[in-house]
Amino acid sequence: MKSFKEGTRAFGLWRLTALAIPLCVALGAAGVSRAEDGLGEWNVNPLRGPVDLGLADPALVGAIDVHVHLDPDAPGPSGVIRALDVFDAAALAKARGLRGFVYKTHQDAESAGAAYLVRKHAPGLEVFGRTASNYATGGINVAELVHYSRIKGGWGRIYEMPTLDSITATTRPGSMDPQNLERTRPWMLMMPEGTPPYIAVSKNGELLPEVKHLISVLAKIRTVDSNGRMVLATGHATPEEHLLLAREARRQGLNVLLTHPGDIPQLPEAAKLGAFIEVTASTIYKTEAARAAAAALIRKIGAESIIISTDCGQTGNVYPTDCLALAARGLRAHGITQAELDLMYKTNPAKLLGLPPLEQTAFSNAARQ
Repeated sequence: MKSFKEGTRAFGLWRLTALAIPLCVALGAAGVSRAEDGLGEWNVNPLRGPVDLGLADPALVGAIDVHVHLDPDAPGPSGVIRALDVFDAAALAKARGLRGFVYKTHQDAESAGAAYLVRKHAPGLEVFGRTASNYATGGINVAELVHYSRIKGGWGRIYEMPTLDSITATTRPGSMDPQNLERTRPWMLMMPEGTPPYIAVSKNGELLPEVKHLISVLAKIRTVDSNGRMVLATGHATPEEHLLLAREARRQGLNVLLTHPGDIPQLPEAAKLGAFIEVTASTIYKTEAARAAAAALIRKIGAESIIISTDCGQTGNVYPTDCLALAARGLRAHGITQAELDLMYKTNPAKLLGLPPLEQTAFSNAARQ
């Protein structure tokens, strides 16, 4: 029996070594670099895409990622394609203990239908859709909003102001040059003459009437089947527009998410209104400076007003679950507590989406077993 155990142990060590070698090769081939402590400076080769690093972290168990880019989808700006589809993402999320995620599409309503399919054919996760008011969806378009809320299941929950076609897409030097548009917004080269270069949300410091009307409709809607309340996300707005949108939507009783606004002066007032501020893990995990800046922002605004999403799923980033884990490690290294991480990863996303607290769910009992 002793020799059998020794043989088994030797075989086990050989098998671990055999598995470790191709994994290391895969990590190198994928262009992923990392320090031994799991932090350091990170890089993923977008031509090869990420590999599953298999990272686990207490912050992931019960987390909801409210911003994931997945297939099926068109490439993002600069032609960046998605690294995994919605079913792959569901399998990965389950394996790492997530409570759910929100699949974001910039230019169509299919995220709501995809959420329905995942819930039906790969149940066990809270999966929702998130779409935006860009040219492809008709801009500030109540018809699209109503349609999105009525897709079977009613899992399209976050409705966003313009992103790819927002005013901020036109303000960088050369952003409207044909060569740049071909790379970032090729549809603009084919639009009728006289088409505005962006979809306006405000004018002279006030929201446009059609934006206020859409927000009022959004506040009244209950989604088909699941009877859920919609959420307004502010999109790629200007700092002033983030606050204007938050103020109007909160006045109408809506839950609000400021779409990764950065450290803008309007954040304290938006937080005071009860809006949540999105901080993306994809901007936290990559550098030490970014981790320090995110921790400072959390201390300034307060974790009770912040949601950490990933904005991952593209071939140029690590997988969403690894992104969450790396961001959590980096924030802890800068003094952010586990209680604060739980607020930003679990409690606040659930509040945003109108879900019960994690401890009141069957998911919590299953996670403890």
